[in-house]
Amino acid sequence: MQTAQEITSNLKNLRYYSDKIAELAKQQFQLDYARGQELGINAGPGSVRFDCLALIIQCCAGIESHCEYIEMNLESAIKQDKVLHTEEVDE
Repeated sequence: MQTAQEITSNLKNLRYYSDKIAELAKQQFQLDYARGQELGINAGPGSVRFDCLALIIQCCAGIESHCEYIEMNLESAIKQDKVLHTEEVDE
């Protein structure tokens, strides 16, 4: 499969950036929590903020699951190389 290597490379990039996004969301959560310990926090906006950050992290986990599905299907697609095309026989 001619595009398999590029697909694999893009999956690696997708995983890298998804992990980075999750890491940054966790970092922001910790920053907000620490600042809230220091100054207090408004319950309404704080709840929305923490929910949003948690959902960002959850979406990144979903991206990882989708990447795994892509990998599994890519492996299956690659296996079809040997049987995809039949050679024509000269008559």
